[in-house]
Amino acid sequence: MSEMKISVSSWSLHRELPHFLRRELAAKITITDFPRICVEEFGVEAVELCQMHFLSTDKEYLADVKRALKDWSLSLVNIPVDIGSAAEPNPEKRRAEFKVIREWFHIARYLGSPSIRVNTGGGEGEAALKRAIEGYRDLVRTAEETGVMLLIENHGGISADPDNIIKIIEEVGSNYIGTCPDFGNFPPNIRYEGLKKIAKYAPIVHAKTYDFDEKGEETRIDYKRCIDILKSQGFNGYYSIEYEGKGDQREGVKKSLKLLKRYLQ
Repeated sequence: MSEMKISVSSWSLHRELPHFLRRELAAKITITDFPRICVEEFGVEAVELCQMHFLSTDKEYLADVKRALKDWSLSLVNIPVDIGSAAEPNPEKRRAEFKVIREWFHIARYLGSPSIRVNTGGGEGEAALKRAIEGYRDLVRTAEETGVMLLIENHGGISADPDNIIKIIEEVGSNYIGTCPDFGNFPPNIRYEGLKKIAKYAPIVHAKTYDFDEKGEETRIDYKRCIDILKSQGFNGYYSIEYEGKGDQREGVKKSLKLLKRYLQ
């Protein structure tokens, strides 16, 4: 593979993988199978592993994940964490969730991931935004202690507004907080403007795909425009493929790879 920085997120195969909250659903593969698939079928050199696909945080389990990454010579570029949120209003729930989130900074460091993504959560108005700022300010201390970056994705709720993301980043004011822009998560009417606003803080992006036309172009997202925006903002990080279509997931990843390479060459 060339010097293009492309990874595949485990979310791309979420219908094949187990889910830590839906253990009763049959899974076709495990998170330790994912590295092999990414090398053998997709030919990439990096992966993103979602926290939801880890069935345990026991030492032995994490050691197996680390071994699988090493066996296939793969870099782990990020761990999206979907436990808790920075703006959780209930103090008791907030403390419990933050305790778990802090553990993921340490897990990321052990597995070699440079970052984790933590959601803003919901809520409206200045009060919710203030809670989010306070939450990220609290969590960024663990980011600084572990050397693992804390990332904000445009992932609904407070983060659906790019200006909120920028305000959080600026108010927290740490080199250890950044963004993980997603090509598909902003509303269509602000997608490209929003992407441009938050791209300058990004060490990684989620290259979301849904469906493709006969020419291999994404049908919902102007892919070239997204990549041009990132290039104009000096982005030099990983494009992590998140296939979210209804069709065959592995074929979706392959089409996503082909499309990305077309515009990254």
